[in-house]
Amino acid sequence: MAEAATSGLKFTKLQPAREFYAPVGTTLLDALESNKVPVTVACRAGVCGCCKTKVVSGKYSVTSTMTLTDAEIADGYVLACSCHPQSDLVLA
Repeated sequence: MAEAATSGLKFTKLQPAREFYAPVGTTLLDALESNKVPVTVACRAGVCGCCKTKVVSGKYSVTSTMTLTDAEIADGYVLACSCHPQSDLVLA
């Protein structure tokens, strides 16, 4: 595999099983879309909730949890458009 393809943060999607990489500083949504991982999206601003995604492990910060319940947040759900990975992530 070329060096450029494996630089940056590593993302592991469990269902369906897949690994991909994206540059540090991108949102989770940008990482998913740039690697052609299907994701439903509408507003891209953390308002609609369409891009809700579950993070199983890894460090990240979020700028919006507007449409998520406290239980969803506790269970690892994020809005991909407002999730900023700070380490490699494992996604459900």
